[in-house]
Amino acid sequence: MTTTETLSYNRLEYEFKKLYKSNKELISNIYYAESVQQGILPHERHFKRLFENYFILYKAQGIISGDLYWVGQKGKHKYFAVGDCTGHGVSGAMLSVVALSFLNYIVLAKEFDEIGDVLRRLDKKWIETFHQGAEWGYNNDWLEIGICSFNEETRELQFAGAFNKLTLINENNLTEFIGNKYPIGGWQLERNREYKTFSVILKENTSVYLYSDGFKDQFGEVSKKRYSSKRFREMLFEYHELSMDKQKTKIEIELNLWKGSEEQTDDICVLGLTL
Repeated sequence: MTTTETLSYNRLEYEFKKLYKSNKELISNIYYAESVQQGILPHERHFKRLFENYFILYKAQGIISGDLYWVGQKGKHKYFAVGDCTGHGVSGAMLSVVALSFLNYIVLAKEFDEIGDVLRRLDKKWIETFHQGAEWGYNNDWLEIGICSFNEETRELQFAGAFNKLTLINENNLTEFIGNKYPIGGWQLERNREYKTFSVILKENTSVYLYSDGFKDQFGEVSKKRYSSKRFREMLFEYHELSMDKQKTKIEIELNLWKGSEEQTDDICVLGLTL
């Protein structure tokens, strides 16, 4: 081996060790970020305190997720939400933490008449927070979210959505409420955004579902196509009479069978409740 070859090899070895160390530190930091994110998301005890029959299917595309779920209570109202932030990984996870803190602040500390007012305030807060990006010529950080409030005394369920849907199933009837077709934040094409509030009086033992678009957008190993919204609704309808624990198991099996050896396309979050 010549001197030149020895120098090249030594340099290559040095660069490899340097890259290995940097990558190891990066992965370690991401795993730490995962523990932080899991600490901020609602815990099992928070759900059990509010709901008897529920499930959460939460799968990050990588280690940490841009999807989020949230629950809270104020007075006679119980609240729950599912959101999907721009991007995946670190950037999406950071936005999800921002979204969770805003939800706690707006829902639990502010007064409002309808659940749509929460999204209007959330949009305003989001724009104020990321206004600096707009000054630099971009502001494309956004949040897609569905949020509900449930009054146990009157059984009124309110829903508002920003690029999100609510699915209700009761007595073999499936009803879907579609939120506004713009997100929280992002490019503001509309002036003074308002978010419509849907209201319905729930019958006993209604199955309620909020979800991000990760499941329906998952590509299948065999078909090489997305799972689709239609197939997703049909799956929920097929399993809705089972307990929520069993529904989660069935839905997870369906996801794995569909996905097969395909990589996960997006972060996935599905929240199911019996009210």
